[in-house]
Amino acid sequence: MKVFGLHIIDWGIIIIYVAALVMIGRYARRKIKNTSDFFQGGRSFGKVLTGFLNFGNMVSADQAAGVTREIYRQGLSGVWFQNLVLFITPFYWFSSVLQRRARYVAPGDIYEHRFESKFLSGLFAVYLLLSAIYGSSIGYLITGKTMQAVMIKPATECTTEELHSVAMYSEMKQLESRESGGKLDNISVDRLRYLHELSKRGDIVSSISYLDLTTFYLIYGCITAAYIIMGGLFAAAFTDVLQGFMIFFLSTALIPVGLHALGGFQGLHQRVPDAMFDLFGSSVASNYTWYFVLTMVIVNLVGLAPRNFTVGGSAKDDSAARIGMVGGAFAKRLLIIGWALTGMIAIALYGGTLSDATYIWGTMTNDLLGTGFVGLMIASVLAANMASKAGSSLEWSAAFTKNILLPIKPHTTERTQLLVGRIVIFCVLIGGIGFAYIADDIFVVFKYVLSIGTVIGPSLWLVYFWRRLTTKAVIVQMCLSLLVTVVLPNVVPIFPAARTSVAMLAETHERSEIVTIRAKQKDVADGNAIRIGQEIQKHIIAPAVPIYFEKIERIVPTDSSSSKIGVGTFKAELWLLTLIGFNFTNYSKAGLDTAAFAFDVIIPFIILFFVSLLTRRNSEHVLREFYARVHTPAIADGAADAIEVRKRIDDPELVERQKLFPHTNWEFWKPTRTDITGFILCWVGVAVIILLYVWIMNIGS
Repeated sequence: MKVFGLHIIDWGIIIIYVAALVMIGRYARRKIKNTSDFFQGGRSFGKVLTGFLNFGNMVSADQAAGVTREIYRQGLSGVWFQNLVLFITPFYWFSSVLQRRARYVAPGDIYEHRFESKFLSGLFAVYLLLSAIYGSSIGYLITGKTMQAVMIKPATECTTEELHSVAMYSEMKQLESRESGGKLDNISVDRLRYLHELSKRGDIVSSISYLDLTTFYLIYGCITAAYIIMGGLFAAAFTDVLQGFMIFFLSTALIPVGLHALGGFQGLHQRVPDAMFDLFGSSVASNYTWYFVLTMVIVNLVGLAPRNFTVGGSAKDDSAARIGMVGGAFAKRLLIIGWALTGMIAIALYGGTLSDATYIWGTMTNDLLGTGFVGLMIASVLAANMASKAGSSLEWSAAFTKNILLPIKPHTTERTQLLVGRIVIFCVLIGGIGFAYIADDIFVVFKYVLSIGTVIGPSLWLVYFWRRLTTKAVIVQMCLSLLVTVVLPNVVPIFPAARTSVAMLAETHERSEIVTIRAKQKDVADGNAIRIGQEIQKHIIAPAVPIYFEKIERIVPTDSSSSKIGVGTFKAELWLLTLIGFNFTNYSKAGLDTAAFAFDVIIPFIILFFVSLLTRRNSEHVLREFYARVHTPAIADGAADAIEVRKRIDDPELVERQKLFPHTNWEFWKPTRTDITGFILCWVGVAVIILLYVWIMNIGS
């Protein structure tokens, strides 16, 4: 028996899982005595629990579905939607101990202490809360669409309008197939353009779902908030152990049944074009060229500066922090291989027939898994998203409580702080729902989240290693970066004149490429080849793309002469680069994104160095306290740990003897054998994972 497209057994599994979360939350609540327990688990977690906590904090189902979606669109190179963090993993060997050694609770504490600025602390907290609301929209968006794809309406229950929408989408895909073979007349070309306009607006779709997104978002947000609000980081850590195994199921369950449906790896290669197995995109239409991936890696490294003092500060000592963070990270990197293979299987099974690539995970679940396993997959999707939201939501909560509330009301009791912290978690999670409606394209959201990470990343990296960094420099840089990456992109589109300006609607030139490929099953079925493996030529067209807006649409889609309008966020970086002489009309989409990211990374560092050298340095006693912490390894015994820090504060020569460049403004410590060995082994792990990609993707070729 099915209810809203799901069997009652599947509903039962989902309900049992949600009930288990609530029970864990209630159990963990008993352990919370103060804000340190709530936000950091009493800084008591060992290597294993820290590993599960970091793994859960790093992994979410929206990442898995996002990778699959991008691979479905771009081929294997779409794995860089998430896998760019692979090259950042060795740096976790150092950033993990920096987060622990800082010995802070809230993310803004570092600004209040090191820069002696409650203003900067509050500004960072506000930035973090706003970006958290925007960033959480990805989880809502992908989880909601995955659920929609599972809960599909049969044609017998669809309205006439819904059936017409599906029929028009099917017509569009047929015309696209004929276009790739050069078989469209002028009337059909016009018809295809019209259908593309409707598809951009979401007016035509490949299927209809029972699920109303608003209802789902509210229920999902409340469930996620419930157990975190009750149990804090203890609840997050305990549930991450359970959710870790469920995430493994999520990442691997679709692979064996998908390969079986295709006839194994050989069947996969017969259906998927060879170019789609390239780890880096090379065609004119690719979003993931090597230079774009390299730029994203640098941007992500800058944006992931050591600033998570909730999850990052929960380890009991340096060793637990390092092993836990790196171990959790590599576990995720291995699972991404599963996500990538699932995406390649999706290409072979569906080959562009879905109206929204975000539906892939749910569609595969619905088509390939049986009763009971569907419910387990949905529970695993929820588990993966809730695991990642748990740690991050506590960071948001700590930011508001410690960096906004306490500076305003310094005598607020611990009990009141806990209450306010719980309210903030609920408000932020629910607030993300609004942005889920605005952010329909996860690739766009992903790029935006990366870019706003550069608002705070540069100063947070420099603060650990450059003593000369000043408060005024950070204020200037953060304000200018916020203007370029947050304010202008969201404010400019408010003005109709900007969205309809001829200059602002500039586009790149259309790019095309003729490639020789080996024919696949679909090519034979479409009449473009006689047999599988035959060499044929395909015309790949990369249409013109907007330079300053995410999309450009016609105001009246049915009228080819209708005026155009910019849609989405405004790319302020490209606009500023144009003002100084750059011409982007010959750039590809990947080239535009690379230029914007390069701006976001380079300019903040220039501002920080320049303004710091022109302004007065911070007080010596604060600098002495901060760098004494950074150079003191964290130990589990809190009292002994405090004594070690005090020794270095009282005798700065102890710190100078540990520095690579003593008696200078550079605070790099002399690398120990553990530092060097761990860093090298991490890079070996990176190489092994890349070789695994090459090996797995060549099986059956």
